[in-house]
Amino acid sequence: MSLLTRLLGRLNLRFPTLFVAFALLTALDLVVPDPLPLVDELGLALLTLLLAVWRDRRPPARAGTPARPSRPS
Repeated sequence: MSLLTRLLGRLNLRFPTLFVAFALLTALDLVVPDPLPLVDELGLALLTLLLAVWRDRRPPARAGTPARPSRPS
């Protein structure tokens, strides 16, 4: 298992792939020059932090049990 996979698993993020995408976009945006300095970097950094704190509130499902309880008919 890679270090990134273990770190993302430990953070218990709701959208780990989206978090990584925003983090990479923020890092790339810091390198590429733009006409309005730091405006888009701040926006991407804030979105990345928002995704970092947006955790999955549900406990992980156990093996053999359904993720959602079934509704009675």
